[in-house]
Amino acid sequence: MQTRERKIRILKAVVEEYIKSGEPVGSKLLCNTLGFPVSSATVRNEMAELSDMGLLVQPHTSAGRQPSEAGFRYYVDRLMDKKALSGSIKALILEELNKSCDEPESLLSAAGGVVSELLHTVSVVTTPFSENARVRTLKFVQTGRQTCMVVLITSTGLIKTRLFKTDYVVTPDIINIFETIFNRDMEGVPVKSVTPAYIQTLAIGMGEIVLLVPDALAAIMDACADVGGFSMTVSGRTNLLFDEDDISEAKGLMRLLHSDEELESLMLRLRSGKHFLIGADTGNEALGNYSFIAEPYTIEPTSGGFITAIVPMRFDYAYAQAVLEYTAECVGRSLREILMIE
Repeated sequence: MQTRERKIRILKAVVEEYIKSGEPVGSKLLCNTLGFPVSSATVRNEMAELSDMGLLVQPHTSAGRQPSEAGFRYYVDRLMDKKALSGSIKALILEELNKSCDEPESLLSAAGGVVSELLHTVSVVTTPFSENARVRTLKFVQTGRQTCMVVLITSTGLIKTRLFKTDYVVTPDIINIFETIFNRDMEGVPVKSVTPAYIQTLAIGMGEIVLLVPDALAAIMDACADVGGFSMTVSGRTNLLFDEDDISEAKGLMRLLHSDEELESLMLRLRSGKHFLIGADTGNEALGNYSFIAEPYTIEPTSGGFITAIVPMRFDYAYAQAVLEYTAECVGRSLREILMIE
């Protein structure tokens, strides 16, 4: 066996044993678990070299070794095996999601809940990122004798409403006119394209009927302007009630979870394609001893969001990834069904 391959197998074994036990791993234990013949002295030498490389650390002189932050990073990126979920876990995820399969926001909330339950940690789920959202449909609801509400539904499932007044009595026939002309002209239009210039051009093309709709046009433009960005749902905060040694860290994390600005910054970093942020990778001091694991769900090729878990650095990453992947797959499929997207 080549020296490099031996080092890699020893590093993988140390990480996985430490994840299971939480205790520094000694050379004697490794000799019994590596699955190939090697002396304890050789294992000690290899572990010392892995420590020199910054992948392992030795908390005490007489102790074994445990992974460093860089060691966890190397393991996740190159050594971690995929883990298959059991049928019972998959059934539980589906059961929880099916309870909320009629409405996008409820579905995403259920996804966060089941992830935090299965991983016993905190989850953060985003609504779809909306810069590529299009107008899916516009509905109008009469709210008073001369008041109405426009309901904008985007291709990503986001719903925005705006109230507006009219100079005339609203009737069912007028509601039908609104829905007919606006859906005819605006269905499929990118939401970010609905600017004052677009609205002015739309109004010019309406002819005399524009006299009925100036306030409706303004309400539609305001609703579209409110589509930018995304929102988040945090689940499992009570899972931060760790033992006394972790109270100070849990408090720091709790403060982070109540800061929309910091959470949004983390979520936006995930869009670069790096879905495991470990310790310092997060760029946030409150997460120095935690990892941020994310899995994207997809509605359309250019539309979707993230289901994430914030876990202690010593964690069963393979299991967490399997839970997140399956949940994201189910969420994406359910959202496409809700929004009738093939």
